[in-house]
Amino acid sequence: MNVEDKLISIIKEKLIERNRVTKTIDYQHNCQIALAPESTLFFECYQIELKKVSIRLIQELYQMKESSWVDWILTGLSYQILFNIELNESILPFVPWKMLTQWPLTFFLSQQPVFGFCDTTLTRETIVKLPENCYLVKLKNQKLTEEAKELILKNKIVVIERLNESCIWAE
Repeated sequence: MNVEDKLISIIKEKLIERNRVTKTIDYQHNCQIALAPESTLFFECYQIELKKVSIRLIQELYQMKESSWVDWILTGLSYQILFNIELNESILPFVPWKMLTQWPLTFFLSQQPVFGFCDTTLTRETIVKLPENCYLVKLKNQKLTEEAKELILKNKIVVIERLNESCIWAE
């Protein structure tokens, strides 16, 4: 094996290892915002679970405000890091609709993923892709087909309805 092949093999092994690693990071400790981690963490893991997230971080991220945490998350996205952001139900109304449906982040409630879709009608084909016991956020004007409703009941999917696309702070 030549030097190039060895180098390629080492890089490949490192990437495979990185894809297996998930890190959990707390945004806050004792009601104090923690320092954003070093970007070198992105070389070690592929998925990051961000816990104890505040409304402030959600707003700053959505508005792309300059802060160490926003910069860190955006850098992670450029490294193709998968971010799982754990929320509580009282924070969910503060998450803008576009973040739920279009951003490359996954939100969680009670350790279950939260999904939202832009379709005006949610069909069986949409719902069948969802895991059991997850959360589905839908707008009041979005319709569910009868088959979708049956699948939601069968898979114990929790439906949370919003009046419109606005979040509390953006109204």
